[in-house]
Amino acid sequence: MRLRYLFVILAVMQLLPWGLLFYFGRGEMGVGSFYLFELLAVAGCGLLWFFYRKVLRPIDTLSGGLDMLRSQDWNSSLREVGQPEVDKIAGVFNEMLLKLKQQRIRYEERTHFLNLLIESAPIGVVILDFDGHEVVRNPAAVELGLSPDDLCDLPVGMSRDHRTSSGTVIRCSCRSFIDRGVEHRFYLAEDISGSVTAAERAAYEKVIRVMAHEVNNTMAGFSSVLSTALPEIADEELREVLKACWQRSGELSAFTARFAEVVKIPAPKLRPLALGPLVSSERRFLESLGVPRGVAMEFEGVDEVGREVMGDYELLVQVLVNIVKNSVESILGNKQSGNGKVRITVADNVLTVTDNGGGISPEKSSRIFTPFFTDKPHGQGIGLMLVREVLTAHGARFSLETSREDGLTRFTVKFPMA
Repeated sequence: MRLRYLFVILAVMQLLPWGLLFYFGRGEMGVGSFYLFELLAVAGCGLLWFFYRKVLRPIDTLSGGLDMLRSQDWNSSLREVGQPEVDKIAGVFNEMLLKLKQQRIRYEERTHFLNLLIESAPIGVVILDFDGHEVVRNPAAVELGLSPDDLCDLPVGMSRDHRTSSGTVIRCSCRSFIDRGVEHRFYLAEDISGSVTAAERAAYEKVIRVMAHEVNNTMAGFSSVLSTALPEIADEELREVLKACWQRSGELSAFTARFAEVVKIPAPKLRPLALGPLVSSERRFLESLGVPRGVAMEFEGVDEVGREVMGDYELLVQVLVNIVKNSVESILGNKQSGNGKVRITVADNVLTVTDNGGGISPEKSSRIFTPFFTDKPHGQGIGLMLVREVLTAHGARFSLETSREDGLTRFTVKFPMA
């Protein structure tokens, strides 16, 4: 029971007997007794008021302070009640409340600063709660498109490189921090495609140059000797064998030249252009890649001019040819000639090439843009490598993946607007 109720009960018990005595005994009471009775009643009321001011009011004041702490009301304070001991406690309480208010303001300012820092960070940040549920994902992490499956099995303190279906290489790191005595995990994701691509390019350029130099020098002398010796060979069978060797050396030189062309991709000369007219102008040639081989070609949105993008016409035509050729070969490799279909769709700054070929497995989708990687029996892994180099130089975002819903494979390219 609260002290206020006890005080009321005490007041009733104090005043009720005096009231009853006055009511029933006023006729027999003399003047002296009456004044004595009144004096005692007033003294009792004064005692009750003194008890209220000295005990109940200070306790109510301190109780109000506890309510302020409970409701986190940092702007109020306890007022003095005229008692030195209680006023001293109120002063200490007010100082504590002021310090708590200042600490709360500093905490909110730091939290706001950290939130701004996370939001504007160039690297992706993903924070999990104690149960492993995602609570924060900054814009950089959203743009990288990391799924929870890419992160959940990464141990604390470890890093791992992850290659997406668009060829982007993301370095993921797992760290932890303590909040209110509980450990929380967070992940850092950084796009390192630029440095990885540069290292890959430097490596394969060196290999290609050495290979092209050695093979071309050897094949040039070999072809020269064979071309000179062939007319002098009287034996028909031997001449046919040497002729086959001479032709094969020419094919090998051409094969080496194709690799050498990869390192000679010129820097794009960016100009405003519309994707629709670009595809429409190459429509006949693109149809020749598939129609004669039993693959239907469909075009959507190519007759509309649409919004312009920044691009190099010649290089983008080469990219388009490689993408369509890759789709046709995927269909033929899956033995779908006659039922195969390639659709080229243009919508403003987005180009999509869709095919119903064999598709790409999740394991291969992360490696499809790796230099010289191929899943074709006679492929060299050059076409998509060239596509990656050109699109990266254009600042375009691209992806190649097979949908689980309809089984179609889509190569999607999003170009920067002019």
